Amino acid sequence: MGVKKISYIINEKEFTFSYSGEMEKGMDETLLLNDDNLLQNTPWDESGFTIQNFLSESDNKAFKKVVTEVIKGLILSSGGVIDADFTLEKYHTYVTDEIHLHIARSIKDGWKKEDFPFDLNKINNRLSEILQQEVSTVAEDKSINDFYLRIVRPGCLQDNNPPHRDVWLDRLRNAVNIYFPICGSTENSALPLLPGSHKFKESDLVRTSDGAVLNDTKYTVPCVISINGEPLKMMRPNPSENEVLVFSPYLVHGGGYNTNEDVTRISLEMRFWKVK
Repeated sequence: MGVKKISYIINEKEFTFSYSGEMEKGMDETLLLNDDNLLQNTPWDESGFTIQNFLSESDNKAFKKVVTEVIKGLILSSGGVIDADFTLEKYHTYVTDEIHLHIARSIKDGWKKEDFPFDLNKINNRLSEILQQEVSTVAEDKSINDFYLRIVRPGCLQDNNPPHRDVWLDRLRNAVNIYFPICGSTENSALPLLPGSHKFKESDLVRTSDGAVLNDTKYTVPCVISINGEPLKMMRPNPSENEVLVFSPYLVHGGGYNTNEDVTRISLEMRFWKVK
């Protein structure tokens, strides 16, 4: 099982990694045709994503305050130290690699709504309004939580998942995702995706057979190697402050490498299913 090289183009910038493991090509099928497409009746069904205004100004400020307090607590409980100058944008200056890894592992599985100090109904209602149908974070798989935070330090390529489709994990099918930037999300760090790829056949993609191993880092998701024999080229939609990126989990997305010089990127990730 040899080590190979893989390259991605994101906003015209090339990222190259070593990877190991077996590769496979999928079946001649389009997964979305067999599942719920929650974007089906929207103007952005073909692209697979949209950027929309999200919370009210006051709720946005309240949410960022909540996240700041949560992350302060995580740093302290992981053995770190904070001071009066702490901001989310400077998170990377307050943690060692060891402390960050401890925090990343502790938040990997997210929070249930009753354990995260923000009114989930405000978010459910806004997503239902955007999609023009009632959705919620309640999934058939009760192991899926309501709130997930992603923390990506500048220059740390191991802090985020490689390009993938969420729906390669069956429990994440039939949903719609959001990426809500809390701090540090720019054209150099925002979540990348490949527009229209939610309708690609599985046979169009070559991916790792199991969780990817890139630059000796093991991930839980398979990694896209190529599409129709060509290197993967993605773009960063880059929602502004208090805008939300709503996207299909069938899209190829990920590889949100933070190339900001000195700013941590923190974002909210949530998934929604149709209320039936």
